[in-house]
Amino acid sequence: MLREAVKNKAPLGKKAKEFMNSGKLVPDPVILGLLGKRMEVTKEGFIMDGFPRTLEQAKRLDTLLEKERKDLDVVINLVVGEETILKRLKGRLVCSECGKVYRREDLSLSTRSCESCGAALCQREDDVSDTLKQRVKIYLEHIHSLVDYYKKKGILQDISGEGHPQEIFNRILEILN
Repeated sequence: MLREAVKNKAPLGKKAKEFMNSGKLVPDPVILGLLGKRMEVTKEGFIMDGFPRTLEQAKRLDTLLEKERKDLDVVINLVVGEETILKRLKGRLVCSECGKVYRREDLSLSTRSCESCGAALCQREDDVSDTLKQRVKIYLEHIHSLVDYYKKKGILQDISGEGHPQEIFNRILEILN
């Protein structure tokens, strides 16, 4: 949602870009503004990835959900070591047009374009070493309060995020089913 707003040069996307590129959290008014707009038009269920990132965001999300008369069914916490996180992010490539995500290790050396739309693959601007370390540091500072918050609500499910993406996806499906 954030990357789409940046790509479309939406006003909130422009505000978000500078924070994203420096590895900082996008300010709550920006992210919640985007989320509120999306929730207004979402009639069916939805999955959020990478949000909320702070306890304050979680509480504000609850307020948005109340307003829309929606509930969270489950919060999935992928338990992954810091070394694995950094390795994955450094090896991530993204389609410059459609945003499809690829793992470098799954591509042949000759693959430089998206299998879906043919556009060039590139590394995200915020997937550079210093920015990654900053993002992981911020994540680790906030994750424990979020885990506690959702545990108390009785909707948190911890899943091992180690292993191949298909294995992790299957673990998530087990919980969602």
